[in-house]
Amino acid sequence: MLGWIFGGYVKKLERAANDVSCNFVKASGEEIDRLFDERLSPLADKLDYIAQQRIKESRLEIEELENKTKADIESLLAQADEKARQNLEKIDLLRQETLADVRATLSQTDAYLENRINQISLAVMEALEFTNYRVDKALLKVKDLENKLFVDANYLVDKLIREIDEVLEGKIEKVNTILQRYLDHALPGPFDKCKRRLNIHWKFGNQISDIDLYRLAECYELSKLDENTPIEKVVEIYGQLQLNAARMAALVRNAPILKRIAVDDWLKYGVLSEFWYDTFKAYDSNVPMLKPSIRQALLTDSNDN
Repeated sequence: MLGWIFGGYVKKLERAANDVSCNFVKASGEEIDRLFDERLSPLADKLDYIAQQRIKESRLEIEELENKTKADIESLLAQADEKARQNLEKIDLLRQETLADVRATLSQTDAYLENRINQISLAVMEALEFTNYRVDKALLKVKDLENKLFVDANYLVDKLIREIDEVLEGKIEKVNTILQRYLDHALPGPFDKCKRRLNIHWKFGNQISDIDLYRLAECYELSKLDENTPIEKVVEIYGQLQLNAARMAALVRNAPILKRIAVDDWLKYGVLSEFWYDTFKAYDSNVPMLKPSIRQALLTDSNDN
């Protein structure tokens, strides 16, 4: 993963913001901590993952809407008093250094990365403007980033759904058949822990909804994980869960709420599978591990049916 971009940047921002917040009241520092712990840090991993996917797609598209965040940062610095400007300039310097690293690494500026880095920076700089109101405003900006994140993830999943259509020749019923494999039989399962957790242990197979079936498949996969699970198996399980999420997104394409659930899972399990894959490589670099694409996996599914 490109963890050094967003994840590393957020950690640097957190250290700088905590240093700056020491100049203000204790409550301000606590609000800054809340901003990072509850919103920015969890968001960073997902932004990393989407950035990586976008780069893998060879920058298929440039952001359609003009981003004015850089101008907002310049305006904020220009209007701040001397003491505040010195504090905010620390954040802006980190922003510029990170962008320089991105350009050097990717050999050219990536609009997606630059815009998100600028947006995170502006949220932190505004949060440091002394008041809880500013922190609340920053939280709203992070929420806006999360919404943009979903749009980006949705774009990639939509592309994947088009690939599913090509592979399965438009027969989306086959995706449902794949998920149906997780039902051992059509009878109720009162002693099945996963069915009990979903409160479907007294239902027959034809009474189980698509979303319950999806969650059942998820529960079965997660139940394979424990403290003794080999790292390569962990990678496979999270990869399978991401693949299941892609299938579910295809199945419920016309149901926006269910599709959002699947896209969020696609993000979550994509981050986890990438993290453990990187861990696996670091743990034993001498053991090659082929990580097939989701498209390849779907081709296998199609050939099996």
